[in-house]
Amino acid sequence: MARFRSSAPQLWISTVLRIGLAGVLLWSGGAKVAEPRQAVMAVQAYEILPTSVGEFVGYALPLFELALGVALLLGIATRVSAIVAGALMTAFVVGVASAWARGLSIDCGCFGGGGAVPEGEANYLPVLLRDLSFAAMAAWLVVFPATRWAWDRSGRAGTGDLGLYDEWDDDAELAKGQHRRPPGEDAAYSREDERARLAAIDDEQEPQP
Repeated sequence: MARFRSSAPQLWISTVLRIGLAGVLLWSGGAKVAEPRQAVMAVQAYEILPTSVGEFVGYALPLFELALGVALLLGIATRVSAIVAGALMTAFVVGVASAWARGLSIDCGCFGGGGAVPEGEANYLPVLLRDLSFAAMAAWLVVFPATRWAWDRSGRAGTGDLGLYDEWDDDAELAKGQHRRPPGEDAAYSREDERARLAAIDDEQEPQP
């Protein structure tokens, strides 16, 4: 996994998944914003939240999805955004599974619409599989947040790591093979070891007074 992280395949896979998940959230939020009362009806149809809370969630959820979609599209704090997106998709899965288990007949309202539908028209399994796939996309980005075409190119901003660009620059050079493990070192040789080795070389090359 250490060799795969920040490699070209990982960067491209994560980029596609980040933009794809952003598109899902923007589509979902945009469809609901266009019909706010319908979004409220969709939330209340699950019969999980009190009426007043369901109304608030119905109005707020589309805006939240749009904000999260923009964050992923621009690559802002990708790992944090992916954690939030994964939690949101998990909540959707739980809600749909709960409706199915309780025998409700509703349209999930995931991309607009929503509310009660005639008996036999609800089809929950494809919805669950779809939302689980979205949750899996978010989980990938949590583990491999570094992407191309992103403001936070390391993907780790907001999680206690270094800044947006400095770490990425070092990792990118290593991923391109410009800095390679010295002969005889095993796979446990880390980027930190490589940086220390390069710093030592630089110190040796400095002219002595």
